[in-house]
Amino acid sequence: MENMLDIYSIDMECQKTWNLISSGMTKGVFQLESPLGRSWAKKVKPRSLEELAALIALIRPGCLKAMSGDPPKSMAQRYVDRKFGEEDLEYFHPSLETILGSTYGVLVYQEQAMQMAQVLAGFDLQEADVLRKAIGKKKADIMAKVKKSFLTGASKEGVVTKEEAEEIFSWIQESQRYSFNKSHAVSYAKNAYWSAYCKTHYPHQFFCSYLVGSAWKQDPHEEVQELVNDSKIIGIDVLPPDFRDVKKTFYLKDDSIFFGMSDIKQVGSSAVDKISVKIVEVEAIIEKKVAAWSWADYLIFFSKNISSTVNKALMSSGSLDYFKVPRNQMLYEVELWNKLTVKEMEWVKGQNSGEGLFPKVKSWGSFLESLIACQPVKKEGGGCSNSKRSQILLDIIKTTKNPPHKLNDSPAWISWAEEKFLGAALTCSKVEGCSDSVKSNTTCKEFIDGKEGFMVFAVEINRSKQIMTKRGTKMAFLSISDSSCCIDSVVCFTQELEDYQGILHEGNTILLQAEKDKKRGGLIVKKAWQI
Repeated sequence: MENMLDIYSIDMECQKTWNLISSGMTKGVFQLESPLGRSWAKKVKPRSLEELAALIALIRPGCLKAMSGDPPKSMAQRYVDRKFGEEDLEYFHPSLETILGSTYGVLVYQEQAMQMAQVLAGFDLQEADVLRKAIGKKKADIMAKVKKSFLTGASKEGVVTKEEAEEIFSWIQESQRYSFNKSHAVSYAKNAYWSAYCKTHYPHQFFCSYLVGSAWKQDPHEEVQELVNDSKIIGIDVLPPDFRDVKKTFYLKDDSIFFGMSDIKQVGSSAVDKISVKIVEVEAIIEKKVAAWSWADYLIFFSKNISSTVNKALMSSGSLDYFKVPRNQMLYEVELWNKLTVKEMEWVKGQNSGEGLFPKVKSWGSFLESLIACQPVKKEGGGCSNSKRSQILLDIIKTTKNPPHKLNDSPAWISWAEEKFLGAALTCSKVEGCSDSVKSNTTCKEFIDGKEGFMVFAVEINRSKQIMTKRGTKMAFLSISDSSCCIDSVVCFTQELEDYQGILHEGNTILLQAEKDKKRGGLIVKKAWQI
């Protein structure tokens, strides 16, 4: 309890936290975890709770769509341009400076509209609240009545002229489409800052908690992919489940985050409960703790306790990698083991010795060793009931020694299996299976960490989306990845798309020369080659 974080007493001016928010690394940060939130966090670069609240209000659909000025731009973009001096900060009337000063002259909040009505038209609190309701509920009839009261009140107050009052109220009326309640924005901003603070100072716990919560997302696998990629960028390993730990969901161990077994697709919570019980039973039978089991122990004494579907998921996901046996070999040998009869399996386990309820069992050095011992008929000391079964086992032995296909685990297969069963490739990527002749000089993480200049990436294309430009030409936006992490913001302009369209499709592995996009921070495609 001594190490519990008191979220209400944290430093609200932590520069590391503001740096994280301003960098757009806001996956998992309340209200800012979407691509939209991440993009605008980089644009706004908030350094205070006031600016963070404004950011949260500005990324509402209204602020992003409400256009004004010449050339027209959104209210959100106007805020950014004024903040960073790209546009002059001018107030329509001096009386508005105190009201709109914190938002660079942009009407963002409903409360600002209420203040205008109070200062310029003499509205009392009740009348101002009627205005707020008209804005929030988008009631045109109520707004029309409020307009009449506003213009009458402005005439009495004499702060602005009739024409100025008309213009200012037109902003308020327009704000029906986009203005946000400031009290909500500030409340959201606090939660956003708190989550960003946790991500900054307690990243392992942060990512582990958010991965646990991914199960409740609309697309859990997509959520897992994004969180795993984000964790890789800041140097936190997310690893496949470890069968020895028998954990249901994501957990921390040795400064790494591990998947739990129920996080594997096709392995549910009830299956993990059964696994836990059966491990204890097998430990008693073979007098070995699960951490000391060999692959042969698992195969012979444990594998039949669970379904073939669960077995396949455990092996394919990497849960049994500590046996130091290729995953494809495990899958193959399970198939062969299941071809034995029940009596033959019992013989291999040593349960035909007749020595009590739990007879002494035989611990085999390998599956092949157990097959060779079992292959003779019983009268010759083996486990086969007749010569026909003995011949079948002899054939199994031959296929064990000389399988019909390679049993090694290629990077392409491992990444495919992990994406299928875990939602993300954790231990390698397709790119690692490419020829040594592939000459890349930059990983995705090296670029994110700041590398520039001449960069060639060996990557897989995760997403490719083409759009039509205003000029009637096509361009594409790509997401690429290698084993280090993923880069979502890759743009391919018209000429390059025409040149390389045949290989810039989802799932393809390519060599990509790209340059840093100085304006947006992503990559611009220059050349591409098929690997």
